[in-house]
Amino acid sequence: MSQVPNLALTGASVQLKRKILSAGEYNRICQFINGYHGLAIDCEFELRTRFFPDVEPMALSCILQSELFIKSRGNHWKQDQRGKKLLKIYEDQKNLYDNALLIRMACVECLNPVALCRMLLQEKYKLRHRSHISRYLKHPHLIDDSRLAANVQQCMISDNQEGSITDLRRRIIGEEYELKLKTLAKEAGIHFYDEQDLRRMGYDKTPDIKMILPFLFKGSVINWIESKANFGDTKGHKFNIQQQLHSYCNRFGPGIIIYWFGYHEDTILLPDNNIGITVLADFPRKEDLVFMQLAQEECPSETPGIEETSSVSKLLEESKEVQSPAKELIKPL
Repeated sequence: MSQVPNLALTGASVQLKRKILSAGEYNRICQFINGYHGLAIDCEFELRTRFFPDVEPMALSCILQSELFIKSRGNHWKQDQRGKKLLKIYEDQKNLYDNALLIRMACVECLNPVALCRMLLQEKYKLRHRSHISRYLKHPHLIDDSRLAANVQQCMISDNQEGSITDLRRRIIGEEYELKLKTLAKEAGIHFYDEQDLRRMGYDKTPDIKMILPFLFKGSVINWIESKANFGDTKGHKFNIQQQLHSYCNRFGPGIIIYWFGYHEDTILLPDNNIGITVLADFPRKEDLVFMQLAQEECPSETPGIEETSSVSKLLEESKEVQSPAKELIKPL
């Protein structure tokens, strides 16, 4: 007789998934990934179910993606030399196996299946433009070799690191968490401009949301929030500071970056954050937010707590001094 799962226990187990990882645990995850022989999709399954079941699953997926990207970038020059050899292996064995031959080869050669397909297609059809190869990967039925076409199709659905399916999934996840950020911000009573609003104003590099009126988070003035559907390791966080966050701080003042799938414990300790960056793993709690009470300032004699409101106003005024010349566009509601 089947049992109905205990929803309370299920919810508790989800909450116990850890998002902030120590240096030791992060290194153990990376060592497992770099020592694993097989498909990345199988490695991810092992990470999630057997070896690190108490860690946020998406954090493990992001760490896997980062480690494999670094590994493939280091071996890129070797892969360019292997196409001819791999094509010969495929041609010699294609009649001995079913449509999973390329999957088997990817395991043996420690390659992503889609990367292997790209090398074989480039060598077989002498394709030099990446767009031509991508066309065959997106539409395997265009390949005149039916057996190769079936193998390529099998690789496309078995690769969780490359390919059009994986790219679509990542884009959907990113958009989902941007929408989540805006929804939570509205529920918290925050008024903001989004990226489209800021671009209409003439800004080129824009955070996901820019506050119309700044607020305080645990005593720090917050002018913007950036959403990352990713895991915040130290190297990736430094890259984000260089490419995005530094310009946000220069133009708008201090802000928050949210790594929805967690971060390395050393990420929040980086001296690079001292320019005004707060790192979080979730949207800030409403009780940690302090907003300017405009009604209290208009009627100070009738409203209690005016000293607190005045101190908030002073901090917010100071934060406005570091904003760009376009600050006259940002007016309180």
